[in-house]
Amino acid sequence: MEKNSQIKIVNVISGSNYGGAENFFERFSIALNKESDIMQKVIIRKNKRRYNLLAKNGLDIEELGFNGKWDLFTKKSLKKKCDIFQPDIILTWMNRASYLISDLDDSIIKIGRLGGYYNIKNYIYCDYLIANTEDIKNFIISKGWDPKKVFCINNFVAKNEKYLPQKKKSVNEKTLLGLGRFHENKAFEIIINALPKLKDFKLILIGEGNLKNYYQYESQRLGISHKVKIIDWVEDVSKYYLLADYLICPSRIEPLGNIIIEAWSYKLPVVASNIMGPKRLIKHKINGMKFEVENVDDLISCLNEINSNRTLKKKIVENAYKDYQKKFSKDVVIKKFKELFKRLKK
Repeated sequence: MEKNSQIKIVNVISGSNYGGAENFFERFSIALNKESDIMQKVIIRKNKRRYNLLAKNGLDIEELGFNGKWDLFTKKSLKKKCDIFQPDIILTWMNRASYLISDLDDSIIKIGRLGGYYNIKNYIYCDYLIANTEDIKNFIISKGWDPKKVFCINNFVAKNEKYLPQKKKSVNEKTLLGLGRFHENKAFEIIINALPKLKDFKLILIGEGNLKNYYQYESQRLGISHKVKIIDWVEDVSKYYLLADYLICPSRIEPLGNIIIEAWSYKLPVVASNIMGPKRLIKHKINGMKFEVENVDDLISCLNEINSNRTLKKKIVENAYKDYQKKFSKDVVIKKFKELFKRLKK
C-alpha cells in the first residue's frame, strides 16, 4: 500500500510496568502495527521490558521521561517527534500522556483513550475520547463532553495456545485462579477467606503488590497455606488459564475486567463480584456467576452451584466464548478502531 494512503498514528502511553491498560496498550500496538493501511509510531515512558517487547515485534518506538504534568522536556520532545513524523492522529492513553499534547499542531486529530473513571480535566486538549466500557462513556458525557465526540470500543485479549493443559493430580480437586495487582481494590482476601469452607478447592494467585505478605499471613492464620500458591507476575499467564477450573474476580473496584474476557477466550468459567465492569459483562448463570461484593458466603454458594451442575457450567462456558468471539476478539476490535480513525480523518 502506498505510504500516502496510510493513516499515520502516534500512539502514546506513560503508564506503569504492569496493569490492565498497559497490557492492552501493548497488545493493541502490536496488532495495529500489522495493519498495512496504518503507519504507527509508539512513544512510551522509559521501560526496558515494554521497549524490548515492542521492538521485538518490529514497532517504531521511542522513549520519553513522562515525569508528570509539568515535564516540559517531555512535552517539547513529544511535539518535536510529532513535527517530524507528521501524524494524522495522536492516540494518548490515560492521564499523563493526554495532558502533554497542548502544543501539537492543530491539524493533528487528538484522541484520548480511557479505561477508568479518570479526572476529565486531564483530557482538555483532546478532540475525541474513547472509553472501553459504556459506563465510562456515560461518565465522560456526564462531565460535559459532547456525546458525538465520545466513543466506546471494547478491549481485546491475548490468547496463547502453545501450552497444553497439565493432568491434574486429583480429579476431585479444583483450581481457582486469581490474577491482578495485590491491592485492596482487587479483594483477593475474599477468596482466601472462602477457602476453609471449600473442601476440594485450591487457589493460585498471580500478581505483585504490597498485600502479598498479608495474603500469606491470612492463609497461614486460617490453616490453608497448603491450598494457596502465590506467584509473582509472569508475562504469559496462558498456562494458568488452561490449568485452572474457575477464574475468580472478587474486586471491589473493576472498571472493565480484562481477566474476565481472557478467561472467556480460554473457555474458563468466571465467578465475579457484582460491581462495575463485571456486573455489565456477566449475565448471572448465562455467561458467568456473580456474587455480592465482599460476601464470602455468596462466593462459596456460587462456586458450589456451578461446580455441582455440569449442565449449568457447560452453558456458561459456551455462552461466554460466544460473547468473546462476537465482541472482544482482536479482529473485531481492531476493525472498530480503524473504522473510527478513517471516519475522523475525513
